Amino acid sequence: MEYVIENRYMRIIFDTETEMFKSLKNKNTGDECIKKHILSPVFKLICIADGAGAKDEFVPARIKEIAVVNETDRHRLIIDFEGVKCADKMADIDAQVMVEVCDKTCESLWSIKLRHNDPRYSVVEVLFPYLRGIYLGDDWTDDIIIYPHHAGEKTINPIETYTSHRYIDFSRAQTIKEEDIFYREINYCGLASMSWMYYYDKDNGLYFSSQDSKFPLTGLRVETGGPNDPWMGFGIRKYNRIFTGEEVYSGEYIIALTDEDWHWGARRYREWMNETISMPENPDYLRDEIVLNQCYNFKRDGVIYNRFNNIPRMYENGLSTFGARHMFIASWNRKGFDQNYPEYHPDMELGTPWELYTGCEYVNQHGGFVTFYINSRIFDIYSDYFINIGRRWAIKDEAGDMIHEQYGPHKFVVICPAFQEWQDYIVDIASWMVRCYGASGIYLDQLGSAEPLPCYDSIHNHPDIGDFNRGYLQILRRLLQRLRSMNPDSFLMIENCGDIYGSYVWGNLTWNGEPYDEFFNLYKYTFPEYVQVNMVNPRKDLSGSEKYQRFRMDISRAMLLGSIFWAGLDKFNSDDEYSFYMKRALVLRRQLNEFIKRGKYVDAEGILGISNNIDVSHWLLGDGDMYIISSLNKTGNEFFEIPLIGTDVNVISIDMDGRKGNTVYYTVNSRTHVQVPESELSSVLVIKG
Repeated sequence: MEYVIENRYMRIIFDTETEMFKSLKNKNTGDECIKKHILSPVFKLICIADGAGAKDEFVPARIKEIAVVNETDRHRLIIDFEGVKCADKMADIDAQVMVEVCDKTCESLWSIKLRHNDPRYSVVEVLFPYLRGIYLGDDWTDDIIIYPHHAGEKTINPIETYTSHRYIDFSRAQTIKEEDIFYREINYCGLASMSWMYYYDKDNGLYFSSQDSKFPLTGLRVETGGPNDPWMGFGIRKYNRIFTGEEVYSGEYIIALTDEDWHWGARRYREWMNETISMPENPDYLRDEIVLNQCYNFKRDGVIYNRFNNIPRMYENGLSTFGARHMFIASWNRKGFDQNYPEYHPDMELGTPWELYTGCEYVNQHGGFVTFYINSRIFDIYSDYFINIGRRWAIKDEAGDMIHEQYGPHKFVVICPAFQEWQDYIVDIASWMVRCYGASGIYLDQLGSAEPLPCYDSIHNHPDIGDFNRGYLQILRRLLQRLRSMNPDSFLMIENCGDIYGSYVWGNLTWNGEPYDEFFNLYKYTFPEYVQVNMVNPRKDLSGSEKYQRFRMDISRAMLLGSIFWAGLDKFNSDDEYSFYMKRALVLRRQLNEFIKRGKYVDAEGILGISNNIDVSHWLLGDGDMYIISSLNKTGNEFFEIPLIGTDVNVISIDMDGRKGNTVYYTVNSRTHVQVPESELSSVLVIKG
């Protein structure tokens, strides 16, 4: 029997014979999203038997009752499941799934309530909603997925692309082959920067998100059968330990069907986040920064490159070469970079604590400021303190084992950010660095970048196994409050992105890593207030024209996004083409900063047409518009088109060398056709009055 709920935007059908959702139809476009009926339980529960560390996967056992409730402006499908099963095992855990559509929206609200009555098991993960067999339109090869890995991914034809060696061999967030499916699953908040996904083609859009203001550890799962069995699947996993006798409500998930591209999903997600988090408040002087002098060249792998008494020279070099007032000091700690974490004390071979202090004092007294690097996530297993402290602080999995990671030759375990002892230590050590060395900024490495994980260690006394995100939120709140009480000009930075962490940080370091479908526009468009610091150093793993092309592309992206340039002086020679190009780009970036400061990035929205071989970003100004243009592969006569402009505007171009000029523009078919300046990087300003 089929049960149907619908409005003028969508129709959802649940089939009791297969116990699956049979139809998810976009009524605006006429597209049936579920093209293939792949075995897909409504939910999955991951359970652990008491006294055991092994996980079992349970699915609904049987439907007890099902009903459709129609009200004036909303329609609900309510399914009561009795018990769950795993092979020949049964568990007395009941579930109620509710799906609701309202007449005035293209969204459907999904939720699940669990009633746990079985003394033999505890639930530790809930995968819901879980839909499979999807692609859009008649042709799956033109489908696109937006996936919130770090600052964002945009992948064309994920059904095929996700099964390629590029993704299967990816070092993080990789595709995993499991029996007859391929899947990717990344945890929020960190490896996944946001808790939503979007799948679309030229006519249809599918939005899939979790709206849980408690911010639990949450996995965003994507599946595919691959090109030989083309379909996509989507699921959201929450890590929440549920004991016998408890009744737990999931909160709301949203599945929406639209006829728009990914920008719809970003706006919808931001609408919810506006009700949930606040935007950061940072010192005004940071708004004038455009480049950062990153110094990872003190001590690495036992080799000393600089000592603390070199800090004044290193600062002056960054200031004179690239105009960098912001000195970012890493590799300063005992044994140097990526060693002996979290022993954040000055390495004795680099100099004394006093020399480190006087170096920072020099920077502060000569118009600059300092940020210190510390890692906020891992503990070196060869540290003298690992046995007595590291083991206690470490995350434990369901079997009681620590989570091991390796970076180069160095081995670590992952620390639990929800453990009070670790929170106290990291807040105190960072505060001490600001108080004793005069630092303005603290950078917390890996916080928004590496994978968040559940912790089962009972001695940690955090309320739940999925408190990873909440632990970091506590650290950020406490630390920022402490630092600002000592120095109102202080601030925090993190590696990569996490939307809930952004309320407390100034800069998100987004990096030019392994080649995948990086799409930093996603995070910038969703949260234009958040500052991205983009790595733009020449890639040491490339050479020749490929290296130079990648460098220009990284500079171009940072320019289009209005990002801070992350530059290492040791990566440039003073007279080479990289240094020359960087200096020219910074001239333009400085000219544009007054507009970036007061503008709002809107990606390419409002631009009606863009010629081939160029990229254009659009910034809304209170008194006009700014367009930043990248013409790395120009062939001549490139242009873009915008809505018709009036006669009361000034149209000014700025090229890569900071030269201002008049822009050629004219009306074509009730649009304004703007000729792109000759420069590889440039801007066009349309200012009223």
